[in-house]
Amino acid sequence: MIRLVLVVGLSLGCFPPLIHNTFMVSELDSGWIATPADNICGVKEPRMVKQPGVVNWQQLMDNTPEMKKMKKEGIKRDSPKGAQLISEAESRCKRACVKQMRVAKVDSMWKNISHVSKAPWDQTHAVIALMKNGNKKEILVRWKERV
Repeated sequence: MIRLVLVVGLSLGCFPPLIHNTFMVSELDSGWIATPADNICGVKEPRMVKQPGVVNWQQLMDNTPEMKKMKKEGIKRDSPKGAQLISEAESRCKRACVKQMRVAKVDSMWKNISHVSKAPWDQTHAVIALMKNGNKKEILVRWKERV
């Protein structure tokens, strides 16, 4: 019996190089490509994303009252008041993205995300409408367009 275990043990020792070169595709990898810095809210790992929403961050920022005030009053971005207004605008955009993520039933919101065969669901106009409407119950939801 000891010889049989020894033979089996030695024969399995010959296979690791063969197994080492075998590639396995993970079922967890969703195929979405993004950098963690582009995540706004929701699922942060691109490999776990199933249905992402994407927004044009600059367009969202430009539509906030804080950024409009900076432009109107000529406040510089690097001044203390400018930094405060930018921070408030970013917070407003993030809160609106979280609300829209729940309404549209997407699992995450991104500034930029891509996939080989799918297009992310653009939520820019819906988030802008949500920011303009504030706490009103009227929420704009744009359904995906089929290409």
